Amino acid sequence: MPFPLELDHVVVFVSVNAPEAKTLEALGLKGFGGTTQHGNLGTASTSFFFENTYLELFWVHDEAAAKKALAPVGFDMTARINWREAGTSPFGLMLRRRPDAAAPLPFSTRRLKAEWMPGDVFLDFVADNSAEPYYGVAPESLTYTSFKSNIPDLPHPLGVRRLTQVRITVQSNELSPIAQLLTVNGLATIESGASPLLELIFDGGAEGKTVDVRPTLPLVLTC
Repeated sequence: MPFPLELDHVVVFVSVNAPEAKTLEALGLKGFGGTTQHGNLGTASTSFFFENTYLELFWVHDEAAAKKALAPVGFDMTARINWREAGTSPFGLMLRRRPDAAAPLPFSTRRLKAEWMPGDVFLDFVADNSAEPYYGVAPESLTYTSFKSNIPDLPHPLGVRRLTQVRITVQSNELSPIAQLLTVNGLATIESGASPLLELIFDGGAEGKTVDVRPTLPLVLTC
């Protein structure tokens, strides 16, 4: 049976109001601009969009609200926010169901229902292990495929178009079953290492060019 999930987008925790976005733009990514407030969650984000996914720069602007809303689904927001000092992972992998996938989710989750979500819409999360990225499953109405047509085509000066591989390094000697499952099924390669790192490979790395965003962000772009 085919694996029922695919990558929707990648998340990185950043400073309030994402000043790191300016560094990414200077290196050749074109940001969408603006800020998305997440209602009563105490969080917000800004994004860089590609053909098949996007990079979401995510921050907490109201720590008390974020802890109240997200602790029930396993988030230790203090540890995530202070990832540089705490040695925790500043990343998130948001997934979506493959078209026509009928199989149940291949791992247990906790459901988040925010006040701005209509009807029976909710997000599924696995976020208890702060040493690893948090893993989320978005409902169809909140996936990139559901709103991509509303995003104008913003070519990146760097020339990147399609994300073809994701590699994540975590400071943990033992990977969770979910990390192993996503790696085996090709959604992302998650491995142990000395420090957190997100590597995004675009267009198969055809140009053989690497852009290192460190120390601003633990991020390397390959195209």
